[in-house]
Amino acid sequence: MYSVSMKEKVVVVTGAAQGIGRAIALKMAEAGCRGLSVNDLRMNDAAQSLKKEAEALGAEFLFTEGDASDEKTMRKLIESTAEKWGRLDVMVNNAGIAKSNDLLNTTEADWDLVIRVNMRSTFLGMKYAAEYMKDHGGGNIINMGSIAGITGGNTSPDYGASKAGIIALTKFGAKTLCKYGIRVNALAPGTIETEMITRNFAGLDPESLHKRLSAIPMARMGTPEEVANVALFFASDMSSFITGESLMITGGRVS
Repeated sequence: MYSVSMKEKVVVVTGAAQGIGRAIALKMAEAGCRGLSVNDLRMNDAAQSLKKEAEALGAEFLFTEGDASDEKTMRKLIESTAEKWGRLDVMVNNAGIAKSNDLLNTTEADWDLVIRVNMRSTFLGMKYAAEYMKDHGGGNIINMGSIAGITGGNTSPDYGASKAGIIALTKFGAKTLCKYGIRVNALAPGTIETEMITRNFAGLDPESLHKRLSAIPMARMGTPEEVANVALFFASDMSSFITGESLMITGGRVS
């Protein structure tokens, strides 16, 4: 059996306390990363639990509290990571939010919040991680897109737009950062069983819920770990000739 090793690597994951971000962080720890530097809004019970699990897997752990779309938070996250371990190998821009609104009910405040949290945090993570990586031998940036960024989605207009923007940022970053030895790729999950999806689906009637799930050829939601497996592939040398890609993890929903 082939195993992917992240031995001695240092990985940063934003929005890591729960859901896909948590699964990615633990997958990196399981693969043997030396340092796991994570961010979330606050050091709550979920973050404490993540710390305990990551350390049990052998990873050194660092937590930076704050909004990933705030420049000071992102600077602190990257700088403290580099200061602690003297390296930064993988940057996973996972922080994001979603609201369930149609176009007519989406307010300007809703739009601005989702675009800021999803796109701005990704832009800042790419910018400051690349700023360090280009002077320290390169690295790997992984952004969290979505099937909604490809299809437009049906959750809300701001969410799909933000994820389409992230996919465009990924392609731009891949083309312009290659010369520094930096690869940039995106994950584009479909319906994944996370708290955010469960919360958004809670308001659906049984017929609408059935319609959503029946659109998936594999007839089920994906799991956070299945997304984390792809993140590990992108983070490893197994994907050494891949950059600028947005890999759909959808159970065949778009095929």
